[in-house]
Amino acid sequence: MKLTLREMETCLTGAPETPQGVDRPVAAVRTDSRSVGRGEVFVCLSGERFDGHEFASQAVAQGALAVVAARPLPEITKVPVIVVRDTVAALGRLGRFLRDRTRAKVVAVTGTAGKTTVKEMIARVAGTRLSVAKNFKNFNNQIGLPLSIFAASGEEDVWVLEAGISKPHDMAELGFILAPDLAVIQNIGPAHLEGLGSLEGVARAKASLLRHLKPEGAALVNRDYPLLWNEALALRPDAVAFSATDASAAHFCAFLGPEPDATGRFRLKTPGLDRELVLPFCGAHFAENVAATAAVAHHLGLPPEAVVEGLSGFTRPDQRFCCLPGAAWTLIDDTYNANPLSMTRAIETARSMAGDRPLVLVLGAMGELGPEAAEAHEELGRFLRGVAPARVFFQGGFARDVARGFGSNGSAPLTAVDDPDQMLNAWRQMGLPGGVALVKGSRSARMEQYVAALARELGCSVPGGKTA
Repeated sequence: MKLTLREMETCLTGAPETPQGVDRPVAAVRTDSRSVGRGEVFVCLSGERFDGHEFASQAVAQGALAVVAARPLPEITKVPVIVVRDTVAALGRLGRFLRDRTRAKVVAVTGTAGKTTVKEMIARVAGTRLSVAKNFKNFNNQIGLPLSIFAASGEEDVWVLEAGISKPHDMAELGFILAPDLAVIQNIGPAHLEGLGSLEGVARAKASLLRHLKPEGAALVNRDYPLLWNEALALRPDAVAFSATDASAAHFCAFLGPEPDATGRFRLKTPGLDRELVLPFCGAHFAENVAATAAVAHHLGLPPEAVVEGLSGFTRPDQRFCCLPGAAWTLIDDTYNANPLSMTRAIETARSMAGDRPLVLVLGAMGELGPEAAEAHEELGRFLRGVAPARVFFQGGFARDVARGFGSNGSAPLTAVDDPDQMLNAWRQMGLPGGVALVKGSRSARMEQYVAALARELGCSVPGGKTA
């Protein structure tokens, strides 16, 4: 990031107070006072349980160059206080200021499920030939996105940035910051319905990213979701299709089946390439990720070999369908989050990996579904019945709804649990010799605690080659 204090003041107020001759570079922009260092700017954010303005003096004592605040701070006299109406919006304006400065091509990724994985795949493939910056983990909202931009140098060839939304206005704010050259809309599903209302609302909100495309930019959209595709075409009739089901799409990938080592066989078709590949991940949902990545690579001018090279060494982000092998069990950690789309896809993939072996599901409630929550969990139960797992453990307030859909009378194979110890006690009574276990739920369910307990119980390897 190349930004001076005077430029920051001009961007946020239009009237810089710092004289030209004493202008200083901004080393970084921080929203956590504890991490502020010399030459950095502290932005005061406020929430229901905290007020960053109360920590501005601490940031100055640690060497802050300036403070951005939503009210005057008369106690601070040693450094400038840039007063703005809304500090979150100020972050966005600064992000857009730096976005307009960069020579990088900006690739924006959104969708209901798999955004972070697709972002990481694109960055990996682009990185085989180009210099790349990307969001840190899933820093994809109105705070995380600008902070990710600040962390870039601006000299990269490509920025790969994801946008996560939960309310109708979110995409307008994130799209303004991004102004993408390439927009990737991965999929839609019933998630964040408390804010977006319906699947139609989700499609409309995700597709609205295309309103912010650069005039010469390209819209890359998954044609497998008719509501999404129609919304996209209404905004960009020239949208380019990718697909995991339609081989006539410009960029197509199909999942052909699992390999014994939890890798998968795929067929990838993109201009200049049509062949089968074995890649270090498994499942039909990864096929649309690969198709989207190939579409981006093509539009960045990369050869198709870059897709194969980049994805062959791809490592999945933490808690996103990470397979932890043991002597008799494969434990799948997919605990980052859950919605109806990602939940069913993960279960389908775990089922295909298990084959004839037992499949045990340790699931947590899906959040932010609004009035549709009970029905969504009952539908999950109906889906589970068709999967025929050896056992389902379910944590959360919708256990009865899942059981109703599953057709359970409260006995095995569906068991409601409150904590990992209760689950382990029931697990030990199953007496299963081995198989596949999937752990998944929304962040609020904290299902990573179940992964840790099962990894210890089953002797499964964790990232880094250690045994839990």
